[in-house]
Amino acid sequence: MGDRSFGYSAQVRPFLWVFLVLTPVEILLVDLLIPWLWLRAVLLAFGLLSALLLAWLLWMLYKFKHEVDDEYLWLRYAREFEYRIPLAAIETVTHGLTSRSLSRTRSVVDDTLVLEISSSTNVLVRLNAPQEIDLGRRGVHEVTKIEFWADNPDDVVRALRK
Repeated sequence: MGDRSFGYSAQVRPFLWVFLVLTPVEILLVDLLIPWLWLRAVLLAFGLLSALLLAWLLWMLYKFKHEVDDEYLWLRYAREFEYRIPLAAIETVTHGLTSRSLSRTRSVVDDTLVLEISSSTNVLVRLNAPQEIDLGRRGVHEVTKIEFWADNPDDVVRALRK
């Protein structure tokens, strides 16, 4: 879809890999410690499901990255959300670390769409015209700024300034 893609999950990927690697150890320990066959079978099913979900999330974070093409900036988080911002609506782009601790992957604060990773953002996009952003059950909001995390913010800023 896009000409240039930018990752955003470098901060969380190591933790996901640790849990993915430890899941088989957990399954083995449960199998050794629990004497009842029916309970071991249930816990084995949950352990396998957990490993599948972690692997799926890792793949989704790898596959669905932020992208910039000839017309749009695409902001994503796995398959949870995808926002398309017209490049013509972007006024300025800057790089700078911000911490908010909103405890949500996406929020609107003071007309700013905030897409946090580990409670931080490092790219700020100011818009020349308000854009409507749908937060699902939290409603539709008009935003004039967007803050998001990118693993290589300098590359994102360069791509958006062209």
